[in-house]
Amino acid sequence: MGLWLVLSVLLLWGCAAPVQMRPDLRREAVELNAAGYRYYRQSRWRLAEEKFTQALKYNRLIDHRPGIAANLNKLGAVAQERGDLEQAEQYYLEALHIQEDLADPAGLCEALNNVGTVYQAKGNLGRAQEFYQKARGWAERLPPGPLLALTLTHLGDIRRLQQDFAAALGFYHQALAIDEARKDSLGRARRFERLGRTYLAMGDHGRAAGYLQQALQEFRQDQSTTGIIDALDGLTRVALAQGDRAGALDYGQRLLKIYQARGQTREMENLKKMLKAAEEQDGQ
Repeated sequence: MGLWLVLSVLLLWGCAAPVQMRPDLRREAVELNAAGYRYYRQSRWRLAEEKFTQALKYNRLIDHRPGIAANLNKLGAVAQERGDLEQAEQYYLEALHIQEDLADPAGLCEALNNVGTVYQAKGNLGRAQEFYQKARGWAERLPPGPLLALTLTHLGDIRRLQQDFAAALGFYHQALAIDEARKDSLGRARRFERLGRTYLAMGDHGRAAGYLQQALQEFRQDQSTTGIIDALDGLTRVALAQGDRAGALDYGQRLLKIYQARGQTREMENLKKMLKAAEEQDGQ
């Protein structure tokens, strides 16, 4: 009887507790997302997934649909980094369905871009382009900003992979103009990196190296590890294409140290194979 009385009192106290003493699930979800993003930037996928999953649980409990969609996109990104494209697609499509109900142009643009990246990774460039075109339609309803620049970049990526280099350069320069107008140094660095990749594919190694060096400098200023990796990878490939083995080893060794620090063993092995193949070719 005494225990039942205590439990009853506690239950009634919980129901009548001041609002500020109840769990603020929205705030906790935001904090979990922030922690997850820190782990994501460190390539600590398991920990990032745990934080995003818990945040998703809280957002579902309070039916915060924009937060649910955001968490699904984040979990999709983790799955994609791990190479699980099917799981990533499921997360992205669920986020897309939510954004379609919300009719939020920014949310729709992000979700459509994400689904497009999965199809691109699968090699289905036509389907990827369809999603990017839809994303562009929503992005153009907003003031020119990072979402439109991102979408234009993705469309440029498709054209670059299709070896339509003139069209790719056109898309990248459109995105770069948005970055310049907004004084967005990180966006500008991303566009420089893509321009460098395109000129590398065209065999214009001088321009490729120039853009990639600019990208590396801006990525360093913004402390973007992912961007630094992309720029160093591009510069390594340019040096190899130029027959500059010393330069390739210099950039490659710097890149290997970053991979090692981030625990990216698969990327480390692929880079080592590429450098070894170049060394063997030189020895022939």
